[in-house]
Amino acid sequence: MAKLERVLRLSGSYHRKEGVSEEEFHRFSRHHAVKCAKIHEKYGILKYQIACSSSTAQALAQSMKTPYEVNTHDLEIEYYFKDVATLLAVSGDEEFKELHLESEPYVAHDTAKVTLTWIETYVENGKMVNIEEGQSLYGSFAELTDIKGSEKPVEKYYEE
Repeated sequence: MAKLERVLRLSGSYHRKEGVSEEEFHRFSRHHAVKCAKIHEKYGILKYQIACSSSTAQALAQSMKTPYEVNTHDLEIEYYFKDVATLLAVSGDEEFKELHLESEPYVAHDTAKVTLTWIETYVENGKMVNIEEGQSLYGSFAELTDIKGSEKPVEKYYEE
C-alpha cells in the first residue's frame, strides 16, 4: 500500500466583537476571505475555507441534545498545507498583515483559539476514500506526528 502524503490543518475559532451583528460579521468575513484567498494561493496553501455559525445554527445544535458542549464561536477559518514554512510565508506577507488589521473592528482576537492537526479523510463526496483492503492508507502515528517545526515564529501580523 502506498502511503498518503500528510496534510496539516491550522484552524482558528473566532467570536465577533460586542456590538457587531451576525449579519455584519458574516458580510465582513466573506469579503475578508475573498481578499485573503489571493494571498493564500500565492504561497501554496492547499485549501482555505471559512465555516460560519450563527445563533440559529447554535440553537439547532443545542436542540440535538448531544452529550457535548456546543461551541459558540461565530467563525472558523481553516488553512490546509504540507509544511509549516508555507504558513510562515503567509504570515510575513505585507498585504496579509494589512488585512489582519482590517479585522480589528469585527473580530474578538483576545478570545480566538487555534488548533494544528493533520487530516485523515475517509469519506469524500459520499464515497469511501483512502482505504485499501480494510486498512487506512495514511502513515503510522510516528510518521504523522513527525512534524518539522521552525525556529522562527509567525511574523507579527497582529496587534497585542
